[in-house]
Amino acid sequence: MTVPISRFVNVNVSRSDRFATVEGFGVALLFQSKAVTGQLDATHRTKVYGSMDEVAVDFVGTDAFYKAAEQAFSQRPSPTQVKAGFVSLTAYTAASGDLAKKAAFKLELDAIEDADGGWYWSDVEAPLRDTAAAQALIEWTQARRKFASITSNDVKLEDGTDTTNIAARNKLSSFDRTRIFYHTDPEQYPGFANAAKLGTFNFDQEGAGYTAKFKAVEGLAPIDKRSSVVQAITGFVPALGRDPAAGHLADTYVDTKGVALVVEGGTLDKDVFIDETHATDWLAARMEEETFNALLANKRVPMDNPRGMAILAAAAEAVMVRADRAGIVARYTDDNGEIQPAFTVTPGDVTTISAAQRKQRIAPATQVTFRYAGAVHYATVNITVEF
Repeated sequence: MTVPISRFVNVNVSRSDRFATVEGFGVALLFQSKAVTGQLDATHRTKVYGSMDEVAVDFVGTDAFYKAAEQAFSQRPSPTQVKAGFVSLTAYTAASGDLAKKAAFKLELDAIEDADGGWYWSDVEAPLRDTAAAQALIEWTQARRKFASITSNDVKLEDGTDTTNIAARNKLSSFDRTRIFYHTDPEQYPGFANAAKLGTFNFDQEGAGYTAKFKAVEGLAPIDKRSSVVQAITGFVPALGRDPAAGHLADTYVDTKGVALVVEGGTLDKDVFIDETHATDWLAARMEEETFNALLANKRVPMDNPRGMAILAAAAEAVMVRADRAGIVARYTDDNGEIQPAFTVTPGDVTTISAAQRKQRIAPATQVTFRYAGAVHYATVNITVEF
């Protein structure tokens, strides 16, 4: 008979499994009005699909979601999932005037988000393009951590002086969570398909940084328009950039030297591109999650320097290491040619906050500083020939 070791050593094992849910940024959702009884209706607001075989169970080839999903799954890389969101158009259709129609549609958007917020990108079915519903989506999205990639077929986008098309009405309102994707084919869903492709770029993975410009939209024919029309659509002036005075800040699809590509990959804010909004949303979500996890994983985070504040700073630094690996943090040198740190994380200083704030256990802010890597959209080469 042996004496149990527990008389000398006591070991307790506990699982630390209290972590914040990781927010995803890869799923594109189409707002569409076809109900599928018991599957997608007023009581089942969304449904996820992982293949066209699954889509074909609920939809036929003439349905908006079938067309949009088929184009999304045709992209390379292809999304793993897309979602359909059911919007009832009863109140929207009955409403009188654009304000009432927008209000009715926003209620439908609220109902979908309440039922299932697990999507990031969105577009509307073709009958809702360039309508009060699309405008409602722009306004609704701006107040959320989501992104609207809305397809438009309004030929007025080809006129740089027009003030009535959906992009022209919104391009001076700093809507940095919406892009308008103009195309002449009403059967196509380039806004949805391209968004589904962009959703495959996962910043949790190494080298995931991207730009939406230059990307192919598989299955989409470029618009057959001269450069002046493309400038009217996009507002892009060579060597100067996007200018709302030159065009509508919308995206489109063109052919250059036999290569089809998206231009310009921007939002309705002239200084913000799609990848920036996507990357900063990812960064904010991961910072929230890691900081919350630090609060959960420790018996307590002391309100002191350096222990407690170092714990919070370490959570922020862990996210920035991932951001650096993803390629969204710029490398640069200072005026003396010295290579600067990719990012800096400065712990909060408890001595700088008031006693009342310490009493209420409100920590000082952790400061994170970095330069976003961005992307080159226009290049110049100067050649000097000497004789």
